[in-house]
Amino acid sequence: MSKEYTEEENRVWRASQPQKMIVVKVVIKSDLGNILLAKPDYKKTWQLPGGGVENGESPEQAAVREVKEELNVDILDSDLAIKGTTYKPDEELLFIVYEYTKLIAEDTKFDLQSDEITDFQFAQVQNVAPLLSSYYLDFWNQSYLKKF
Repeated sequence: MSKEYTEEENRVWRASQPQKMIVVKVVIKSDLGNILLAKPDYKKTWQLPGGGVENGESPEQAAVREVKEELNVDILDSDLAIKGTTYKPDEELLFIVYEYTKLIAEDTKFDLQSDEITDFQFAQVQNVAPLLSSYYLDFWNQSYLKKF
């Protein structure tokens, strides 16, 4: 026999569950087949564009917002395809990685978010892994790199 929970019982149960932060990253390919990377001022490594999902927003909405904030590029959530996830257990961060299904010209002039992003580059697919944070490596090498 199943039991239907009240809204209050559901709220209490949800509040008792582990709270993990969700971060989205977007793989953006150029018209020459290279991958767009951003250099945040607060990290030693290059990153895929993206950031944290805010309350009340879907991961796709966060991806669109973050690309706009970091690079001043407008993308549509309908042009995003989920490619996989990776998890950083020490910080309880779940990363959802999307691919932007449109290509961006490598000569695009980006308006970088001056208080966070210091530079950008397009890197050849096989050269991306050494530039990324270590917690992306398994995902990139095993799940993503094989797709090229």
